[in-house]
Amino acid sequence: MNARFVSAAVTACVLTGLMLSGCSAGSQSSPSSSSSSNTSSPSSSGTVNLVVQDTPPSGITVLSFQVQIASATLQPGSVSLIRNPVTVDLEQLVTDSSFLASQVVDSGTYTSLTMTYANPQITLMNSSGAPLVTPAGTCAASAVCTFSPKINNASVTISSGVFPITITANSSTGLNLDLSISDLLQSDLSLTFANGQSVNLSVLSALASLTDTQSQIDAVLATVQSISGQQVTIQTAFGNTLTIGLNSSTTYSYPSSVCSAGSASCLSSGQLVDFNLSLLGDGSLVAQSVTFADAAGGAAARGTVLAAGTDSFQVVLHSVIPGSTGAAVGSMVTIDPANDALFAVPFSGYPAVPGGNFAGSGDLIAGQEVLLQLASSSSPDTLASSRIYLEPSQTVGTVQSISTNSFALNGLTGLWTATRPAVNQIDCQVGTGTTYENLSTSSLGSLAPGSPVAVKGLLFNAAGSPSLSTVIVRGRS
Repeated sequence: MNARFVSAAVTACVLTGLMLSGCSAGSQSSPSSSSSSNTSSPSSSGTVNLVVQDTPPSGITVLSFQVQIASATLQPGSVSLIRNPVTVDLEQLVTDSSFLASQVVDSGTYTSLTMTYANPQITLMNSSGAPLVTPAGTCAASAVCTFSPKINNASVTISSGVFPITITANSSTGLNLDLSISDLLQSDLSLTFANGQSVNLSVLSALASLTDTQSQIDAVLATVQSISGQQVTIQTAFGNTLTIGLNSSTTYSYPSSVCSAGSASCLSSGQLVDFNLSLLGDGSLVAQSVTFADAAGGAAARGTVLAAGTDSFQVVLHSVIPGSTGAAVGSMVTIDPANDALFAVPFSGYPAVPGGNFAGSGDLIAGQEVLLQLASSSSPDTLASSRIYLEPSQTVGTVQSISTNSFALNGLTGLWTATRPAVNQIDCQVGTGTTYENLSTSSLGSLAPGSPVAVKGLLFNAAGSPSLSTVIVRGRS
């Protein structure tokens, strides 16, 4: 997986891994505390945004890779970009970005950035074909196991490449931090953060305006803490506090029995919701969409389907608000849908998939990403659910063949090939809503058989064949 740093003059924000935080409306603290801690004057300061992404390794299949970003400090001046430690899940950043924090910094020239990491937790599927020894014990072939790896070096300083960097007032500068799981994870399952290897930094294209979108921060599962006008303060499932802006373009996906207004009036304190966000050049976060997960006091999770049955299905949970269920990040559980469970897709505008439906258990397939309402059941390894939403999946592979409005993807990771039933090829449908990144052109014509790519989209079990309604195609080296 690759991590993205984004820095912008005039205010400073940090983004990493899966979805973290930003300046202004996206700050980790309240607007009042944010303004009191930023002492630089507007005419002499700049904004720094930091984001993160990744690509999975081979042999084993990483299902969740959580790590805490404890600090990020620019030199000279020991300028801290992160007010509080932020936890991210790198495995969820194949095509997405994650938000860390934001901070106003003085204009000037900076020569290095030091980042410190802590508290990693990895959940993997042993697709190596043989038992695997982890710090938590032996992981059997095809088993899903969770462990805390040893960190060989807790911090890394980046002082070459893009440095020195000059931040000027009233301009926007972006940095891209790449954290590669395949390079971080050593053969003994320890972690090594190394500049130029597992940790890389590059400069992003400048924005025309500080109000332009600098990055997409999707799939932020959170609890609503408060609503004030066109702002909502949330606590994410990872414990990060963010303030999010709402506007006339924000969409709301709520069951009609909960709220039919389709507006910010649907939000209430204590609700569990899932956000898709835009990070603007000035560091503020704005909600693109809000999806209802459960009422106050409830439980919800995001997870990846590992096995689909006629009456129940297995998922590995990678983002959890447990409520009274005891559900934990990294655990593999069986989901037992209620008889009247709602199966729905809370998004629109995706490329059409012939035969693509998500209306019941028969439409489930391994590899799907789902947002789940959770409730306890009689078995500790089984959770009930009354709402199952289909969310975008992310993966990497190799283009096998290309048609008029689609391409076939194979060379898939063990998440697909070791699941039940196995998935060896995905039909990727594209359309006007598909974006192309890191490719020679922004079109299907930029692909060729053998091209390595990362993709994101809604995965459907279309007539028994996995088909992806593809919104992102990203070229990979």
